[in-house]
Amino acid sequence: MVVLLIWTLIAIEPTGWDLSVYREGALTLLREPEDLYGPFVGPINAPGLPFTYPTFAALLFLPMAFFPYWVSVTVTMVASIVLTFFVGKDLATRIARRWPKFGRWVTPLTLTCLMLISGPFRDTIWFGQINILILGACYLALVNSKSLTPFVIAVGICAGIKLTPIALLILPLAMRKWKAVVIGTLTFLGTQVIGLVFQWRNTLDYWFDVVRDPSRVGNVGYIDNISLQGFLTRLGAGSLIWFVVALAVGLAFIALLYKLDGTVEPVVLLGIAATCPLLVSPVSWSHHWVWGPVMAYAWAVVALRLDVWPRRIMLGVLVLFSMELMISAKRAIRFFGIHPDHELATWWYIWPAIPVVGMVLCLVIALVSKPRELLETR
Repeated sequence: MVVLLIWTLIAIEPTGWDLSVYREGALTLLREPEDLYGPFVGPINAPGLPFTYPTFAALLFLPMAFFPYWVSVTVTMVASIVLTFFVGKDLATRIARRWPKFGRWVTPLTLTCLMLISGPFRDTIWFGQINILILGACYLALVNSKSLTPFVIAVGICAGIKLTPIALLILPLAMRKWKAVVIGTLTFLGTQVIGLVFQWRNTLDYWFDVVRDPSRVGNVGYIDNISLQGFLTRLGAGSLIWFVVALAVGLAFIALLYKLDGTVEPVVLLGIAATCPLLVSPVSWSHHWVWGPVMAYAWAVVALRLDVWPRRIMLGVLVLFSMELMISAKRAIRFFGIHPDHELATWWYIWPAIPVVGMVLCLVIALVSKPRELLETR
């Protein structure tokens, strides 16, 4: 497993495309701040991509502008691997404690290796994305404190960089921890105030223009977009249908978290909550699904509390879900010599639909099924 991991990391040869967007965004603030939300930042094809994040993100990554690019890539890659280990270690410990017969096989090192060779983690490192950093910050803040305060502060800061983590506040909302909800919200608003203070024009431009245009991050119907809108767009549905479905799914997640609160450990609630933004966000590229291991653990815990048939269905879904994340749709297509950017046969879109349909199915089953026990031993 370790040899496979080392080979995978060597074979990745990270391009750091997305990290270069952060860096070029920071450089643009220093050189030509009025161009931050132009068609692209930096030289053409280097990276040749638009800056799609809040202005606070560009401010936060200003230190990158003062170091060589390879330093930023190396630091991000090392930090991602280290955080993956700590998350994997905690998850492996929980798995061994809950299901002792798996403890021999699911060790911290084994789970870390499996996580790093899976599609979302592999692509995050390849692109130089910060998804693992966000996962590590939020997850470790929750498990290492009895209070929700560190967690919601981490969520607020991460949401200031990439908006979707703000949806994790449905966790304290469903737990009726109103103080935590307020602290998390104020933390997020604080990041935007920082943007207003130092770059007010860009911050207003982002909120009144850029944020309303999901096409800036790419083709919503692209096969690598594993979200409700990506799924519905590929079926030919309009944005209104997506909005109604996404709203219903979001409310259903809050209802499920409310139902589970007090009967499962907080990490299970976090895994359920993390599923919500990935589904309802207009764009959730496959590398955004680094929450997959936490989600799989959480849904497995919920499934094993149900009667036999709901349990079997949910566990079957989780097996397919894990397989899809391990081998992403675009990787599977490339294996057959087909470029994912080209026109694809309809049946190719079944693979990326598995996480979306599967997670919604798990949500419905968990919401309508009655657990075998009313209260789980914490």
